[in-house]
Amino acid sequence: MAVIKLNTKISLLLLLTLSLLLLPSHCYTNPGLQEEEEESAEEGLFKCFVSCDKRQENERELSQCEQRCVQEYHERKREEGEERGGRGGGGGEETVVPKIEEPRKVYEQCLSKCHKTEGSRQQYQCRRTCERQYEQQQREQRGGGGEEEGTVENHHRRDPDQQYKQCQSRCGRERRGEERQYCQQKCQWEYERQKREQGREYGGGGDSTNPRKESREEEEGQEGNNPYFFESQRFDSKYRTEEGHVKLLERFSKKSELLQGVDNYRLAVLEANPNTFVLPHHSDAESVLVVVGGKGTISYVWQNQRKSYNVKRGDVMRVPAGSILYLINRDDNEKLHVLKLLQPVNTPGRFKEYFGVGGENPESFYRTFSNEILEAAFNVPGERLKRLFGQQKKGVIIRASKEQIRALSGQESESSSRGRREESWGPFNLLDEQPLFSNRYGQYFEASPNDYQQLKDLDVSVGFMNIKKGGMIAPYYNTRSTKLVVVVGGSGRFEMACPHLSAQSKQGSQGRKEREGETTSNVHYQKVSARLSVGDVFIVPAGHPIATIASQDSNLQLVAFGIKGSYNQKYFLAGKDNIWNQVQSEAKELSFKTPAREVEEILRSQEQSYFLPGPGQREEGGKGHHVASILDFVGF
Repeated sequence: MAVIKLNTKISLLLLLTLSLLLLPSHCYTNPGLQEEEEESAEEGLFKCFVSCDKRQENERELSQCEQRCVQEYHERKREEGEERGGRGGGGGEETVVPKIEEPRKVYEQCLSKCHKTEGSRQQYQCRRTCERQYEQQQREQRGGGGEEEGTVENHHRRDPDQQYKQCQSRCGRERRGEERQYCQQKCQWEYERQKREQGREYGGGGDSTNPRKESREEEEGQEGNNPYFFESQRFDSKYRTEEGHVKLLERFSKKSELLQGVDNYRLAVLEANPNTFVLPHHSDAESVLVVVGGKGTISYVWQNQRKSYNVKRGDVMRVPAGSILYLINRDDNEKLHVLKLLQPVNTPGRFKEYFGVGGENPESFYRTFSNEILEAAFNVPGERLKRLFGQQKKGVIIRASKEQIRALSGQESESSSRGRREESWGPFNLLDEQPLFSNRYGQYFEASPNDYQQLKDLDVSVGFMNIKKGGMIAPYYNTRSTKLVVVVGGSGRFEMACPHLSAQSKQGSQGRKEREGETTSNVHYQKVSARLSVGDVFIVPAGHPIATIASQDSNLQLVAFGIKGSYNQKYFLAGKDNIWNQVQSEAKELSFKTPAREVEEILRSQEQSYFLPGPGQREEGGKGHHVASILDFVGF
């Protein structure tokens, strides 16, 4: 049997597109022929791919389905060649699909089509398909190992360990800084996924009752139905140029009604290349900016005064609604990454940017006014105004010369005071402050609206948490603040107890039991969990107990915006300083239905506070041995 060479879906779809472009005129001149003609190989391939996307539930099944589509396509083309015989069909030669030399360009074209798709879920699925196609094309171009490596039969027999090493090596060659870290984390997740798939394919790879394996499978099942977790791919591209982009996370209430309490807040991410300029604009939203990577200069005009500040990683800054905002990346090598929390002031959950500068891209709002209005307003002939408001065509983020960068970064405001002073509206650096909690397993820094004037009227706090690799933060809950948490470094996972999901899932069965006279519990919690990597977002509602764990090979770094941040407290449910220490022994004995002495022994066994050794680092013997048992007592 001839070896079937695996080609990407992108290549096939391009060939399909070229073929289908010829159909309209052909069908128009021969209206009766359309019903008589059989479905072409390209049309069959397209339908097959669509069917795979709809029917397959995981990546492995989807890949296998697509490979069957490719095989059927090649068999169909060979049959057509044999039928043509000597008329140019090649007598059964294998049809070779053209190779695409620029996968990145095709990927961007694919993404541009996704932007036109209606509905955030459809856009998300479209982007995932583009990403899968792009990565497959890159793998094939880098393969270079002859036909054997590209065969369908050999595609899934590659050694995951070898692929992991190659992936890490590519990240080291092709990426820098935070991009390299993110690339390496994707290698790790792909390696773990392949090992799990390999275990299932070859009989489970060991003991089927392995509790860690069961825990991972349970966690994977919960991620897909988790209203509190947003993968990084759920950020939609709002503005994109060759020099950077701005991405916006979908509205929280679109995913679940449980998030209506934070629906008037939006999260955005800005990424700008070295030596670039973000055009001046204003928006109808209050903003809190956090610099998570790089160095920049942020300027805004408010109350007829310009404020300019040189910023670095860890800086937090408030920008009032309606301020004219512009910024630069003043570094020669590193990208600038900025997180933005936005609170719209017009329509709940919706905001817009307004560009007075610009021309065709971005469009200047001046162009909407009539010529006579503009001429009267500026006292300048209309032709000059037309030229002024029609020049810019390169987008929101553009390249600037080093001289321009030096000029813009060298005019920092004299009032650029930093710190806790009540009158200060300048940026402050979270990482320069004393941590709220700290030990050898992690640190937590927080800026509260009680202490910082910029955050007071918004009632928003900003926190930064660094959990050392293999460590965890003890289970805790927030008393009144809902946290919007963004992963800015490393990888890990979280587990959270939620009564709302449990109430929804149990409502029907409990009603039936009550009608049948059975006793039902009024309190039940469902575990909400997800694996975390850079760019992911998760929501922690007030009162919900949560534990967050760093992976064994990297620190987990999180930025958290706290809605209703004033007077919020973190109550720890385990560790040396846990909240149960303040409850009377008799109350604990009655509550746990366990002798007070045993309860006290368990609750006081952990010597560490706040940050603890994680599940993989927990020491056997001595104190600290019972940290996991505490969760059993409090109902996790």
